[in-house]
Amino acid sequence: MTEQQFEEGQAIDIAKYKDKEVSLHPEIFKWRDALTVDLGLMRSLEDGQIQPIVFRLLKDTHELLVGSRRYFHQKLRGVSWEDILKDVRENVTERDALLMAASENIFRVDFNPWEEARAINSLLTKGKISVKDLAKKLGKSQSYISSRRALLQLPKKIRERFEKKDVPIGYASPLMKLEGMEEAQAALLGEIVDGMTRGYSGVRTIEAADEFVTRLKKEIKDKEELLAKYGSCPKCGSKNIARGYRDNQLHCEAEDCDHRWHGETKEPWAYYELKQNAQEMGFEIVEEEPGQLKLTPKQIAEMIERKAEKERQEKEAAEEELPKNFRSKATLLTLLEPMIAGDNIQKLEVRDEKIEIQLIE
Repeated sequence: MTEQQFEEGQAIDIAKYKDKEVSLHPEIFKWRDALTVDLGLMRSLEDGQIQPIVFRLLKDTHELLVGSRRYFHQKLRGVSWEDILKDVRENVTERDALLMAASENIFRVDFNPWEEARAINSLLTKGKISVKDLAKKLGKSQSYISSRRALLQLPKKIRERFEKKDVPIGYASPLMKLEGMEEAQAALLGEIVDGMTRGYSGVRTIEAADEFVTRLKKEIKDKEELLAKYGSCPKCGSKNIARGYRDNQLHCEAEDCDHRWHGETKEPWAYYELKQNAQEMGFEIVEEEPGQLKLTPKQIAEMIERKAEKERQEKEAAEEELPKNFRSKATLLTLLEPMIAGDNIQKLEVRDEKIEIQLIE
């Protein structure tokens, strides 16, 4: 077959092209994303296959370990099982098979971070290799191994955005810091996408994404401390509570609630304020039952009257007369100018503390 029969990126029908002598390793074959046609690889194989494809000899089959892309592109070219350049190995343990495949693939340019993550996860779980030993065998740092594996902990919908290359892989790190908080991860991803598409809003750099995570974690910590101290909203039971603008005031941020209350007493805030005002005015508070004050019409009238009197006194204090020894640097002419503007002044006489002005009739 020739490359003209295929299109770049076309999915390869595995069942159609696999030889009956060949089986696929259940872990290793899952590392790769969907196997698709690479016309460049097909052209290079026309000049001859340089590297052999590695198989593990099992009882009834040859298990493909290394070189799955080369193998299937040779099959697309119509090369028979007998003519494929292969390296068939015996007595290969499961651990060695995984290490062999990982060592071959992990340094390839076309082996993306998600494929690396799957390979590393297989080696740690199926191969029973520690992070320290695996880092040494692959020539990577332990933090590199751990961070790659952590990619698989991201929710599926977020992983798909990275795998489709809609979002640069660098943003995976701040997203992983929100592990277990899918709503927060989705919110951050939305901000990242906004920053990439709009440019004037959202999160536009990895540093900004890290700052977003720091702020969000602080908000979450503060909310957890509030819940531990005060409990959930007494009206709707929501845990989405926040501090209000007044001392000991709490506010429910749940949709369709907006309840405000006193954190210590649990009383609705309006009721708490009413009770405080009554106590400040000298009333003896009697609660018939929680949330209900007993006030007579006369007491309410007195409360209103006292409040009005207090406001009047405060206003008078603000308008208090100037002290007797007050002195002004303004000239007498400046003070009198608004009164004597014009030419109708007949006589102006200053006598002790009095000023006499006689106008022309």
